[in-house]
Amino acid sequence: MKFRLIYGDPVPGYQAPEGGAAPDAAHRVCTGIAALADAAWPHTGRLHARSDFQWSDFDAGLLGKVRPAFPELPPAGVALALRIWGHLHGLVSLEIYGHLRTQTVNPDKLFHEELTQLVRSLGIEPEE
Repeated sequence: MKFRLIYGDPVPGYQAPEGGAAPDAAHRVCTGIAALADAAWPHTGRLHARSDFQWSDFDAGLLGKVRPAFPELPPAGVALALRIWGHLHGLVSLEIYGHLRTQTVNPDKLFHEELTQLVRSLGIEPEE
């Protein structure tokens, strides 16, 4: 349910109150994915050497969460975190809205393989 509150269609004119469960969950997701990008950066940063991302390419609210927690992560690393989020968001959305259960009898196996391959694509060998 929190997923739909945080990432579902916005209600026109609605402004979420400060604090509460949804912003806290969104903050944990943001910093968790940024932590993965930060951990992967020593392995994958060379692949992003030609990136031209600047701090000005990102929302101040996002940077206010990510930069204090991961001060060594460059702008291209923040872009990597957003791409990781987008990648995972798609599969999670399929599960939340009931589309995976009609396609596979074992969504857990699919999620595990997706995460394993994602981590490997970042140059990290996952622990089994």
